[in-house]
Amino acid sequence: MANAEGTLLFAAGPGVPRWLSSKAIESTVVEWTRSRWFLDNPRGQRLVPLNEPRFLTDFDALTIEEIDASDYYTDLLRPRGLGWCVGTSIHAPSGDTLVFSIEKAHDKGPVPRAVAEELDKLRPHLARAALLSGRLGLDRAKTAVTTLELIGLPAAGLTANGRVISANKRFLACAGIGVGAGNIVQFESKPAQALLMEAISNVANSQTGFGRSIPVGGTKHEPPFVAHVVPLRGAGLDVFTGSLSIIFITSVIPNNSPAPELLQALFDLTPAEARLASQLTTGKSIEQIALSSGLSPNTIRTHLKSVFSKTGVQRQAELVSLLGGTINKRPNETGVSPA
Repeated sequence: MANAEGTLLFAAGPGVPRWLSSKAIESTVVEWTRSRWFLDNPRGQRLVPLNEPRFLTDFDALTIEEIDASDYYTDLLRPRGLGWCVGTSIHAPSGDTLVFSIEKAHDKGPVPRAVAEELDKLRPHLARAALLSGRLGLDRAKTAVTTLELIGLPAAGLTANGRVISANKRFLACAGIGVGAGNIVQFESKPAQALLMEAISNVANSQTGFGRSIPVGGTKHEPPFVAHVVPLRGAGLDVFTGSLSIIFITSVIPNNSPAPELLQALFDLTPAEARLASQLTTGKSIEQIALSSGLSPNTIRTHLKSVFSKTGVQRQAELVSLLGGTINKRPNETGVSPA
């Protein structure tokens, strides 16, 4: 899509920084990691801290004059044929910051903004994958049991019909989830169970499915959580013999307003939808959000309908309960789904 040479995935967090790259740019990445520009370069200083839930190009943080004056570009990238990028940073709850940097040859010219916007459509799927890969430390696990323990989250390997092949102790101890007759995963929530079986079916019937995140509301005694169904591809099918997908669980911490970028990763929301969902959990009304964002209430309601569809709820109050926030209701605020 970017007419580029290769992509770098860099994970910076607790412990030793880790990276993977396309073979075509691997030698340059190795040189970069051994150079003085490894942790001191204009992209890392300007682009990564922006924390914007979209793909960015060099020109989103740097001018052409600054680029031409930087020895990072003139002495490292350009002599090796590179010089332009389009990338995105994902700040995972595990503490990692993951950077996808698509590297383009200097003589091909900068990456157009339109390309970055097309890549934005893939970002929610990359972000959800990053939640899992960050836990795995980007290392390939050798066995199913070891892999599920390394994830550090409740997880299980599933067949095409939802039967559990292997599961870790955290998954088996999860409230609201059970393993029923025939070793089939069972949610106490019937809507969540229907979404789970639909997701498993989509994985089984598609070679390119991205999986799905399924929200499950909390109860008086248990917090809400999100179940992620992730298709297995390539070597993963060998590691999890007999499984077609992994299901893993992440908790939604109550009484906090989730960061918009986390909501994007969990529910495949657009940036505008994620900001809306995050603001609703703070108790803001549709009118207040419209006023602060410069959008009309009708536009906000349109975004809200899409959020309802993607999170599997039907009412504003249910959405806020799912995300762990509280609604400050006024006499004229019912929390009813917008018409």
